[in-house]
This record gives sequence, structure tokens and C-alpha cells, in this order.
Amino acid sequence: MANFTNFPSTDDLNRRLAQRIIAELQQGINSKGKASLVVSGGKTPLALFKLLSQQSLSWEKVTITLADERWVDCHDDASNEKLVRENLLQDHAAVANFVSLKNASATPFEGAQGIEKSLKTIAKPFDVVILGMGDDGHTASLFPKAENLLPALDMKSKHLCMGMTPLTAPLDRLTLTLPALLNSRQIFLHLVGENKRAVFHQAQAGDDLNEMPVRAIIHQTQTPVDVFWSA
Repeated sequence: MANFTNFPSTDDLNRRLAQRIIAELQQGINSKGKASLVVSGGKTPLALFKLLSQQSLSWEKVTITLADERWVDCHDDASNEKLVRENLLQDHAAVANFVSLKNASATPFEGAQGIEKSLKTIAKPFDVVILGMGDDGHTASLFPKAENLLPALDMKSKHLCMGMTPLTAPLDRLTLTLPALLNSRQIFLHLVGENKRAVFHQAQAGDDLNEMPVRAIIHQTQTPVDVFWSA
């Protein structure tokens, strides 16, 4: 089950979360000689990304990838990769390795196999996975009632990623699957705003994964989940 922590401000949240992330990555480097970080897009993590980029760490030993990606050109403003390159892969973190979730295929369904090969180059388990949550209860690009949702949630699936067509958002996506996300040492769910707290408690109170896929993250017991929330 998820451990929920309330922070008095987003600055306090970002500072503490950055400390936790750096500590987990350092532990990975100390034990394996390398570490991995899976991040999400959107506006919520921007300040966190900038803070992380300024932290002293052997970033050249860190591989960063995304939990999901919109199937747009990596220079498009809707691209999570663009957001990460402009806000996280800067300053000290500019030397980190980055694995893209986008290739030249016409659709994420066609491109998934190639992306899967790239993801297999990252040692598992991931050290840190940072997830957000939408008002509809999605996380990564695991969207409610999407056609490919149940296969992407299948813990017996050997797939690391799948294409997804959301019913509640524009653009086809590529998302890491639930087994890929849970194959990590630590998951952080990063939430800001009163509405997100209400959505989280709604998700926590129910068990229908098709209705609110984030439940697959917060109800599982395989991987520690710490929820960092501020108003």
C-alpha cells in the first residue's frame, strides 16, 4: 500500500523528494556502479527536474527514461522527451544517459518493439520511478478503459512497453507496462493540488483498475510507493 506524506508547500515537497531520489540513485551507483531513473512529463515535475539537475551526483552513471511518451516528434511542445531534455538533462545532469521512448515508426503500436529493445539495455530493477496521476485516475499512459489497458496491466506480460490510445486525452502514447513500472526499487507518486488529493483518496477507496488504473500502483505490495503531496 502507498505511504501518503503531506508537505506544507511545493518547495518543501520538491526539496525532500529530490533528496530521496538522489539518495536512491547514489545507493544504486554504490551497489551496482550505475543507476536508473524513470520520470514522467507534465507541469508538476518541472521544478523538481530543475532542482535535481543541480544536485551533485555521478550523473554519467545514471540512465534516465520516461514512464510514457506522446507519439509526437521529440521537438514538439507535447513531447515529454523535450520537456526532460530542457529541464532535467541540464547543469550537472547534462551528462546522464537518456533512453527515448520515441522512434521513427508511424504509430506507437508499430514502434513498441524497437523501444522495447532499447529499454532492455537498462538494468532492472529501476532504482527510482516517478509517476504522476491525472484527474481521471491514469498514471504513466495507463488510461481508463483504453483498449490496450488490460494487456498493459497484465503482470504475466513480458512486455516492457505498449501503445495506448486514451479515451480521455488526445494523441496516441507509448507507455511502460505495469510489470515494467513495478520492476523498480522505489516508486514515488508526485501530486500537487487539492483535486489530486481527492482523486487519490477516490482511487484508494476502490478496486476497479479499468476505472482508475493508478489503483494498480497504489494497491500492490511488490514495490514501495511513497506519495508526496502538497496543496
